Amino acid sequence: MSEQDDAARPRVRKHTWLWILIFGMLVFLVYTFGTMFEMLVTRGVCFVYVISYFLSLAVVLAIRRVGVFGTGMAVFLPYAMLGVFVEYWMEYVENPWLIAPWAAVIWAVNGPLAGLCADLAHRLLPKSLKENYRSALVGTILVFAYWLLTLFTLAFLYVDPAPGLAHYLNGIYITLPWLIVSGCLGGYTAHAMSRTAAYS
Repeated sequence: MSEQDDAARPRVRKHTWLWILIFGMLVFLVYTFGTMFEMLVTRGVCFVYVISYFLSLAVVLAIRRVGVFGTGMAVFLPYAMLGVFVEYWMEYVENPWLIAPWAAVIWAVNGPLAGLCADLAHRLLPKSLKENYRSALVGTILVFAYWLLTLFTLAFLYVDPAPGLAHYLNGIYITLPWLIVSGCLGGYTAHAMSRTAAYS
């Protein structure tokens, strides 16, 4: 390996982490927007359904832009690291709804686990699959994995799971198809945006 290659490697690594941090902040903003939107507008519908398109767009775009396995998981880390303390304080200290303090940690790892599912899907889907379909499927898998992880958390980590589940599953015959289609469209949009950027 040449000296020029050795010198280029730290620059590439720095840019990789910079892009992951940028997309991580974008994911953080998506969650913040979704939470505020639920509180102010859609009180009867969980914010997970509201953010599905934007979450899929941000994560799939990050995976395509950075091109390093683990990017999907990494972009959730800023929100997860701050969220664990907020979750612990609000749902265990202030209002003892969680069954134990470690339940806040489970809440926090839902995002990175869903991101890992997106990473695995992006890597393991057949190479023969067109890139636009691959991106759409990765987005769909991401949001559905997050939906399942959230469902598990609400069902098993609360002293009384009934209110949370009722809110989460409200209008499921409309909201779940909406989530899946939104995730698919978000992934497809990420492909279109990354392709446009490549040609600009």
